[in-house]
Amino acid sequence: MALPLKVGINIVFVRPDAVVEVSKAAEDLGFESVWSGEHVALPVRDDWWKKYPSVVAAGDAGTERHVPFRPETPFVDPMTVLAFVASATKTIRLGIGIYMLALRNPILVGRTIATLDLMSGGRLDLGVGLGWTPWEYEFTENDWATRGRRLDETIRCLRVLFEEDQPEFHGEFFNFEKIGFQPKPAQHPLPIYIGGSSAPAVTRAARLGNGWHGGTNFIPAIKRELAEAGRADEPFVFSTIQMGAAPTRDDLLRTADEGAHRAVVVPWRSRKPVGPEGVEILQEYAKAIGL
Repeated sequence: MALPLKVGINIVFVRPDAVVEVSKAAEDLGFESVWSGEHVALPVRDDWWKKYPSVVAAGDAGTERHVPFRPETPFVDPMTVLAFVASATKTIRLGIGIYMLALRNPILVGRTIATLDLMSGGRLDLGVGLGWTPWEYEFTENDWATRGRRLDETIRCLRVLFEEDQPEFHGEFFNFEKIGFQPKPAQHPLPIYIGGSSAPAVTRAARLGNGWHGGTNFIPAIKRELAEAGRADEPFVFSTIQMGAAPTRDDLLRTADEGAHRAVVVPWRSRKPVGPEGVEILQEYAKAIGL
């Protein structure tokens, strides 16, 4: 029996030289999507890990072991790596989550987003959030204190750029008169998912997003806020990130019961970068969950 939700693969921990081969295998095996993500610049300091959400949630029991990566972990640019994957595949969807959109100028990043979606034939799913470390804002000369307002405005600005023939925008952070902005993304609208682990992220998803990319524990609150915003009947995708051990078929069935439409999983047996052996791991995992 087919699974009642879609299954995507997290390719952050796949080596750059193997990511296309692994993504092609994922497409052939019937996985719905591959997902890249990012960190731009984590500091090399003793306390770099202390603001990570699972560390904070663990309280006094939180340790560096709660974080599945380190400052020196390789993070390739997600837009670039998915462009490579797009050129070698035909149907698998291309996800970015989480992308720290508030670090970017919307006109510049909008051009990249629109190009990737167009050149891939409309396969991009963009999951955005604020990240958890103020240092990445500091290193990229962005203001941590205004990050939420800036993200909201950037999303609204992208909508204008993608959906209006002669986009014009006047906001707190971005201001421009009518401009030409072509080509547009292939998808209308381009799916923008909101991620996070806070009440503002829930509100942001319900007010500005086409979906959620985060924990299933937030789904009931998002549904309530969607109803309050008059969006209860609009299409909305609940996508969940499974960063722990690869979920079993029963785990995925429970995730679907919690309201998720997609689970993005990490099937690799460790957090060490995976090479071509990732193809065999995917084959075993697809068989184990009955994909």
